[in-house]
Amino acid sequence: MRYWKIFVVLSLIAPALAACASPQAMTVENTAIANSNPKYRNAMVVRSVTGGQVMNALTIMGVANEPFQTALEGSLAASGYLARTGTPKFYIDAKIVNLDQPIIGLDMDVTATVNYEISGSGAPVTYPIRTTARAAFSDSLIAADRIRVANERAMYENIKLFLQSLR
Repeated sequence: MRYWKIFVVLSLIAPALAACASPQAMTVENTAIANSNPKYRNAMVVRSVTGGQVMNALTIMGVANEPFQTALEGSLAASGYLARTGTPKFYIDAKIVNLDQPIIGLDMDVTATVNYEISGSGAPVTYPIRTTARAAFSDSLIAADRIRVANERAMYENIKLFLQSLR
């Protein structure tokens, strides 16, 4: 009887713990990327992010567009790419193409595929970036939370590789 109560309480708080992906966890700080490309310095803005799914512990364990856009903008700002004033020279359209996640497991490996398209001067350039990240059982006892952590890590690595490809 005692274990039943603990199970009920844990099942009620698990969705709250895994409610949404955190933009802070996906943001690449300036220390991770050095030597920004002068062509893009203070000249880019995120125009759109599409393809994301709202994270819901009972149905879909995704990454919503808004937190990903916030993380991408924060990462661009930290790297010196984000246009702060005036009209930007380059526009970024990011499309979350796929978020491949396990259904069950102790260690959760998530693969994120995002297509970044930069338009502005000349023909648009597309950067398809695919990354994989893991959340281990030691990161969280709750599976839904491990998926959230793995999602955040995969998107963090994805943004990091995109910024590296801009150099």
